[in-house]
Amino acid sequence: MGTGLDQVSGSARSLVDSWLSAVSESGDAWPGYDLSAIPTVLVSVDVEGSLEAVVAFNHPDPNALGDVIQSADLDGHRVAVVGEPADPEWLVSLAPFDFFADMGGVQTYVLVAERGEPGREPDTPGFVAMVAHEGFHRYQFDHWVPGAGVQDVEGYDFGAENLELLLLENRILVAAYQAGTVPETERLARQFAAVRAIRHARDPRVLHDEEQERMEGSARWIEHHMGDAIGNTYTSTNHTSELGYLDESIGNPAAVLVSVKSFFGFGRFYSSGATVLALLDRLDVSGADIAERLGDGDTPAQLLEERISPLGGVDELVAAARAEHDPDGRLGGAAEVLAEVAAGEGETEFRAAEVPAETLGPGFEAGEDQIACLEDHGLDLSADSVTIPDDIAAACFGDPGS
Repeated sequence: MGTGLDQVSGSARSLVDSWLSAVSESGDAWPGYDLSAIPTVLVSVDVEGSLEAVVAFNHPDPNALGDVIQSADLDGHRVAVVGEPADPEWLVSLAPFDFFADMGGVQTYVLVAERGEPGREPDTPGFVAMVAHEGFHRYQFDHWVPGAGVQDVEGYDFGAENLELLLLENRILVAAYQAGTVPETERLARQFAAVRAIRHARDPRVLHDEEQERMEGSARWIEHHMGDAIGNTYTSTNHTSELGYLDESIGNPAAVLVSVKSFFGFGRFYSSGATVLALLDRLDVSGADIAERLGDGDTPAQLLEERISPLGGVDELVAAARAEHDPDGRLGGAAEVLAEVAAGEGETEFRAAEVPAETLGPGFEAGEDQIACLEDHGLDLSADSVTIPDDIAAACFGDPGS
């Protein structure tokens, strides 16, 4: 690791190695993204939740965290190991991450590694990918135009008609991703755009799908494109993995989902967004243009439709897609099963917040600073209802479960 950090604990070294790897491999995946420019603190805890190590990276005031026992310049980065944190319980409470923790007056990106948690073990490929993925969200909050709204999972359409179209979208995206030529990719991309257009026409909440594809799909794109270099299981060959695995049990698709609502109302968009970005890349849309357009508020699906325009007859394209990708009509039956399961599920981990902004739901009071924090994180508080994801709740209220 270099002179100056040779005597630190193994846990601290793991955090340093993870961060350096994430910085080294993430930048080339997205134009303009520089993880090292974000003041960052990584924390590791043991299997019992006790703090093991705290390391600050390019932070202007690491002493605000506690006693710095060693510091060094590694590859041009300021790295400081904190021996005795001033408030260890607070640091642990930030798990899994906080994008805007106030540390010495500096809005700091904090990520907590937890031993025994798959994907969050320090100095593992999964954790390195997580450092880059969540760091990219901080970059989005700092530099991107806020989106049109926040995904309202509880208010989403989990009816069979919408779910059948989503399953059809999944199959089209998988086929397009596997296509061997540009003309074939374009043909399938038109099918996808047509199905998405039908969904837009029947329910404007599809705009929120596309916002999540913009935010989470791009972050997933980055971590997958780091995969080979960091030894991760998931690479850019796995963008569609979350879309296709339902077909492995199409007769009983609910059997492979922990939560139908969480998957179709939020989790699916990581994979669909990354896949659409892959199609844009294959269709020779400039990565710099994609980065600029997404930063300005456009979505991957909008860019794809623009690339393959004119779209053509939507109804004819959707009918062709059904004939090609669901020739036996089994997606309708699968959608009926999924809709029934979703109707019986309780609320997801996403919590709705009611406007006016001063009262975010029953007994949920927010002050001016907290309202400003929510707006800084891109939430549109003028909407009829707002969902506050756990990471933003943690950043603005301190406890996502409160």
